[in-house]
This record gives sequence, C-alpha cells and structure tokens, in this order.
Amino acid sequence: MGKRYFCDYCDRSFQDNLHNRKKHLNGVQHLRAKRVWYDLFRDAAAILQEEQTKKPCRKFLQTGQCDFGSNCRFSHMTEQDLEKLSAQVQGESSNKKMSR
Repeated sequence: MGKRYFCDYCDRSFQDNLHNRKKHLNGVQHLRAKRVWYDLFRDAAAILQEEQTKKPCRKFLQTGQCDFGSNCRFSHMTEQDLEKLSAQVQGESSNKKMSR
C-alpha cells in the first residue's frame, strides 16, 4: 500500500508520492482550506477592514445560506455583525492604549 500523506487543512489522506502531493498542495480546495484555517487567527481589525470592502452576498441575505460558504467572495456579515466586530476592534485598541 505504501506511505500515505494526511493533510490537516483538508482532513484527507492520499498515497504519498511527489506527483500526488504537488497536485494536492496546488489544488484550489487545499488552498481554500488553508486560507480558512489561517483566517481563524487573524485579528478583528483586519477582518473588519476586509468585510467592509466586500459587497453583501445576495443569496445569503435572501435565504440565510450560500452554496460557496466561507469561500464566497461576498460578505456574509449582517449590519449587526459588523457593528459587533467594530465594537470589538475599538475595545481591543483601547485595551492596548491602557496597557502602555
């Protein structure tokens, strides 16, 4: 059977050889899963700035669901979500100022 490679980002495994690994690591699905993983560790200010530049997702606003999920290029945040995120950013910046 040979060695198998397990990708933590994609939560899948495949036979480990140079061709398979290279194909997987350059694949769209892997790159998206990797981006989603690293987005979990971004600060609130960066997320807020990015979300404010995106247009709202029409399908998400109408139905509450989107076929693209976290890979959608449009924003799935409501006005309330953006307000909460903005308040979180302001709270973090005031905490930084107080700790100095």
